[in-house]
Amino acid sequence: MTGTSNSPITVASAPGKVLIVGGYLVLDRNYSGLVVGTDACLYAAVQTQAVDVANGPYTPGDQKIPISVLSPQFQSAWWKYSFDSKDNSLSQYASADNGENPFVQVVIRVVMGLVNQLAPGKLQELLSAAHPALPSSSSSSPLSSKRVGLNIVLSADNDFYSQRETLEKMGLSLGAESLKKLPRMCETGTTLRGVHKTGLGSSAAMVTSLVAAILVHFGIIEQADLQPGQAASGKRGRSQQLIHNVAQYTHCLAQGKVGSGFDVSAAVYGSHVYRRFSSDVLDSAMGENISIHEIEQAISPENPGWNSDVTPVSIPPRFILRLADVDAGSNTPSMVRKVLQYQKSSPREATALWSALDAANTNIRTLWDHLTAAAHTDSADYNLAVDWCATHKSSEWKNAPKFAESPSHQLLVELVEGILRVRALQRQLGDNAQVPIEPLEQTKLLDACMEVPGVCMAAVPGAGGYDAIFCITLGEAASSAVAELWLSWTEMSVGPLLANQASSGVRTLDPELYPEIISQL
Repeated sequence: MTGTSNSPITVASAPGKVLIVGGYLVLDRNYSGLVVGTDACLYAAVQTQAVDVANGPYTPGDQKIPISVLSPQFQSAWWKYSFDSKDNSLSQYASADNGENPFVQVVIRVVMGLVNQLAPGKLQELLSAAHPALPSSSSSSPLSSKRVGLNIVLSADNDFYSQRETLEKMGLSLGAESLKKLPRMCETGTTLRGVHKTGLGSSAAMVTSLVAAILVHFGIIEQADLQPGQAASGKRGRSQQLIHNVAQYTHCLAQGKVGSGFDVSAAVYGSHVYRRFSSDVLDSAMGENISIHEIEQAISPENPGWNSDVTPVSIPPRFILRLADVDAGSNTPSMVRKVLQYQKSSPREATALWSALDAANTNIRTLWDHLTAAAHTDSADYNLAVDWCATHKSSEWKNAPKFAESPSHQLLVELVEGILRVRALQRQLGDNAQVPIEPLEQTKLLDACMEVPGVCMAAVPGAGGYDAIFCITLGEAASSAVAELWLSWTEMSVGPLLANQASSGVRTLDPELYPEIISQL
């Protein structure tokens, strides 16, 4: 590690998420959810550089490391920190608008403290890195305005944020073809607080990518453990577990509560069936003035309290995930509170409904597994069934001439019936808890989507509400037809996203492939 601008750049990415089934139930360890990762990602780049520390809290001979963070897609989004390796404290001493970014601040403080705890020589190497602008330790000259520290850049693929205003300013329509004309990681034209998010889990993906980038940059985790195509191994699994635990902890700490964790889990592992960890694993580390030793014990991969279940899952062959954000908006925390209040006030009724929903959700996951298996064991039958269903409405599938002769066709019919069952139970939960999980406006839109030939699933993801919808289609023709329906829909403004499903989770990348990011370092 050197202290020059030519020092190595570490880039890590983490995917967004779509909770296909399992909304609300994933809060309870007795139940699980099916989460799909996306190819839309958050990126964190880290480089050891000479950082401008003018007006910073520095004195000659101290053990403070400057850290500069920039999020170039937003207005007024830069922060300057000082990490004191003597006591593992972090202070923010400058920002564009005197604002704070609690997620970034918590991640840097915790992860730098862990680096100092796990490999203290790494920070000493950085502190003593030679740089022409630095005075020697025996010099009595004034402190230079440059110190060797970290430059960090955070960027995101466009799908994490609504591009409606950007398209309007460019005179482009709200459609996929217009979105393809936007530059990669384009500026949002607003502040971080003012941006309209699309519900892909930007904070979880940002936290995960930043945790991974710093741990890899300092050699706590090897790059090879997070590179695509690497074979599964105990070492790779431990690296992922460490990132998962640190990201879950810092995300919870920044939020001030321990959530379900499925969004962070998706950012680490990609698509999988998720059963949450027991929240008490973090009880000892959630207070104030927690020592780095206590944090290290809490987040250790060897801590048996990390008991979440992650079962890899693949979306069946020829299925295409399509996402859209809806320009209406819901208050997810408020919805969750009301559902939990209903669960507490009507325990018997809620337990019965939770059990019914869990059975319906499990049925979807089982059907995906069976369809994936059918595609491999009898590809001819599978492809014939998909070909036929791709050109017919799902309501017509059960009356297909060869329905009884095709196991794959029967599975596709069961999948349609299964998602309709999930939606009905979600509406019942919404009615009981007086929460708009699938409001009438969304019901009309989803029913219309299911009438498009080749659509096998359409629902509201996660906690539901007005924010977003997803469709799963059998082929590009059906995807195009769904996009046309969304563009013509007048009851709500439906904005398509370009993201597709992706099975991979957090990973390290070749910096040269991301000039939009490294040019900002």
